[in-house]
Amino acid sequence: MKRLISLMIVLLMCVSLLAMTASATTASATLTGPGTVRAGDTITLTFNLSGSGLYSASGTLSYDSSQLTLVSTSQKIGGNWSVDFNGNNFVAIDTKLSKPIQSSTALFSVTFKVKSSLAVGTKISVSCTDVVATDGNTDADAVTATYSATIAAPMSTDNNLKSLTVSNATISPAFNANTTSYTAEVPFEVSKLDVKATANDSKATVSINNPDLTPNGTTKVTVTVKAENGSTKTYTITVKRAQDPNYVASGNNDLSGISVDGFLLSPVFSADNTKYVIWLPYETENVTVSGTAADSRANVRVEGGNALIAGADNEIKVICTAENGAEKVYTVIAKRAASHDASTEPSEPATEPSEAPTTAPTTAPTEPETPAVTEPQNADVPQSSGGVQVWLVVVIAIACLAVGTVGGILSQKVGKKKSQKY
Repeated sequence: MKRLISLMIVLLMCVSLLAMTASATTASATLTGPGTVRAGDTITLTFNLSGSGLYSASGTLSYDSSQLTLVSTSQKIGGNWSVDFNGNNFVAIDTKLSKPIQSSTALFSVTFKVKSSLAVGTKISVSCTDVVATDGNTDADAVTATYSATIAAPMSTDNNLKSLTVSNATISPAFNANTTSYTAEVPFEVSKLDVKATANDSKATVSINNPDLTPNGTTKVTVTVKAENGSTKTYTITVKRAQDPNYVASGNNDLSGISVDGFLLSPVFSADNTKYVIWLPYETENVTVSGTAADSRANVRVEGGNALIAGADNEIKVICTAENGAEKVYTVIAKRAASHDASTEPSEPATEPSEAPTTAPTTAPTEPETPAVTEPQNADVPQSSGGVQVWLVVVIAIACLAVGTVGGILSQKVGKKKSQKY
């Protein structure tokens, strides 16, 4: 409120400072906005002031709050102009009297939210009333600028097709607005479908993406329906076109490269070399090998690379199949190191021996009886169990005993002599 009063004071001072000959001035104003408004919309209206040499304008914004909610206001005019609202009252002024309005100029805009409860056909209006403009000497007659609109029906959400026909092919299944996927087969001579489509709602738009058909392959033709509210629905026809009868399928089954995830291939890849080696640590049990076909029409598959055996040569095959079905096999030998204890695979843990029984056997083992010595029937001289004559054993034993006794006696005598000497 204080700022509005200050602006009015500045306006009055500007008027008093201008010593100009009194002359009549005129002004007009407009309030413009969207041509179609629906319940729930957000609309922005722009206030324009027209005249010659105008330095200020003031007025009141009027609207039905049961229909509209004021969201915001925004100044549109630049330079030294200032636009301020105090409630619904507004004042616009050239604070330095340096750039007056000479033609239709947008001063400000106001944004409203239309109540969603308004029925179709309801009339709404917004006005800027009692708009008074001045050239600093005289005031123009008060004018009113009004915007009005009628609540329109909600935008259609219908994005269905009413019809879909193809003159040079038969689509399957038969068209149904709720079915969005179709197929068709055409001979080689048909390079493009003749598609016609009509939207169910006249306010909707239809666009057809109809590329050239790929020989001996499939091509997707799409029909997109955009409803009035912007929602879309796409119908797709997957077309299989026959191969050119004069076409010769490619026999190129070369690879352009083999890659091993995380490891190096040896030797360096060459399309003509089909044997390669990779060295892997014991910790690597699986490896990812991939190949790239030199011909985009060829297919590549890989066999092996999982559950590699330690300390062994593991064969991995990279197979390239040409368009005509011819295969070429590239072999990669994965040499996985043996385990750290030099075995090819971790050994099974040794079985723990079972504990000995803690209870002694109840029955002691029986001592074997000494067999009785029987005299040999055909020998006069006794024999030992090893076949040596018994008498010889006895003689040797007696001799050893005698030697030991004599040695002991001599030892004692020598000892006595030494003791006497000393």
